[in-house]
Amino acid sequence: MKYYNKIEESALYHAENSDVLCNLPAYSFKVMVTDPPYNFTKSKSRKMYKEGSKKLMAKSGLYDYDSDLCRIKVQFGENEINEFLNQIPRLMIKMNAFIFCAEAQLAHYISWAERKGYKFAILVWEKPVNIISKKRFCQNVEFIIRIYEEGTALNNLQDNELYNRVFHSRVVTKKQHPTQKPVDIFESIIRLTTDEGDAVLDPFLGSGTTAVAAKRLGRVYVGIEKDDTFFDVAEKRIANITCENNLF
Repeated sequence: MKYYNKIEESALYHAENSDVLCNLPAYSFKVMVTDPPYNFTKSKSRKMYKEGSKKLMAKSGLYDYDSDLCRIKVQFGENEINEFLNQIPRLMIKMNAFIFCAEAQLAHYISWAERKGYKFAILVWEKPVNIISKKRFCQNVEFIIRIYEEGTALNNLQDNELYNRVFHSRVVTKKQHPTQKPVDIFESIIRLTTDEGDAVLDPFLGSGTTAVAAKRLGRVYVGIEKDDTFFDVAEKRIANITCENNLF
């Protein structure tokens, strides 16, 4: 029999997520929404490429492995995914996780879910088409895999568009993190999966988008980020957010 724990206050941890996750109370979180590293490869020139591609991620120092600006973990393949996911079920009231991932990582997440007896669904964030080469399909989508179990039905809300598997949000233009995602995607997921006061987990907080969305909606959040710069960014973003329920 599970004894559920109630997290009363939001918290941010400046640490490795593995050091924090093992100390969080069991059966505490209603949903996890997170954006772990994608799997990038490194060339002899120590530049970062998309997995299986000859295309550089970008010319920015954010993706130059030798640059002080570089903040992206290079390797996040099957072993790293399994190690991360194995820590999560203990923390969830019922397994219900939404994880942004690269196309090449989908098989690893699905394999883990099937081994553990969980269900999965694949959602898509569709971005504006940017034609780089007409020899292949453009990279105008990113994937979100939901891993869940029975008893995690979505909330019954009036906005039918929330139930669309395809998000049509614009790319963040003034990014404070190289892989920053639109906050409205996070808000949609949190609205569908939680009620006010429920706890939301993000072990890869980055610039704090999950916590920003959770705070706006009156949810409790726990976020973990190891990078000094991005942790500071997250703290400042979250401090400037007012809960929607306090506006009236």
